[in-house]
Amino acid sequence: MQRRTPIGVPRIDDLIGGGVPKGSILLLSGCPGSGKTLFAAKFIYEGAVSFNERGVYVCLTEPRAIFVNTMKIYGWDFEDLMAKRDVELLDLSIETELDAQSALSKIVDAIGRLKAERVVVDSLTALKLGLKSELSRRHFLRLLYKVLRKFNCTSILIVETPSNYEGFGGRIEEFIADGIIYLDSYYDGDGVLRRRLRIFKMRGTSHAHGTYEYKITDRGVEVGTVETMGRVAKPRSSSEPHPSS
Repeated sequence: MQRRTPIGVPRIDDLIGGGVPKGSILLLSGCPGSGKTLFAAKFIYEGAVSFNERGVYVCLTEPRAIFVNTMKIYGWDFEDLMAKRDVELLDLSIETELDAQSALSKIVDAIGRLKAERVVVDSLTALKLGLKSELSRRHFLRLLYKVLRKFNCTSILIVETPSNYEGFGGRIEEFIADGIIYLDSYYDGDGVLRRRLRIFKMRGTSHAHGTYEYKITDRGVEVGTVETMGRVAKPRSSSEPHPSS
């Protein structure tokens, strides 16, 4: 029987048949402020607390201390998990090819030491800003892909995209990924901030094909109940203002 990895975000697993196939590489894409880091942090946190799966969270966009303090707001104590060696937070910066090689080495070391089963890279967009050459970026992504496959880690790679993004299919990370989950924020016709989720692909398992409303609460990202799933208001045109991150 195929082993599945529950994401751990409320109701997300209901949309993907109970979880993703073990070892899947997921692309979590979305605009600034859409909750991507909260989604990924919950994935790592629940892995350690609820499913006995150790995790590595790679911080490329914000310092580790800020990440830890932010997650305490939602009741997620990453300091405790680090002390128990259930989770490792890597605070990395990539501005040159040498930095990229060093970062990859640290990721491999952390996965190996913890025998981690879950990995998050937050974010690939920061990697692109650091590595100016498209060849360098592609090379790093291929190496990262091989590492995650070698250790059979279920992974989330975060990517920043504009609001109402429809350009999927043109990036190497989208071809590499086994699944793509898209989070978006927008203002509806009444000027109310709304959030919606779509699953564009998910290899190895059936998945929902609709557009689902979600909220960011004091418990993180929460997808609507089964009764409200799919009830998404019509977004404004792309020329109207978009919420800041």
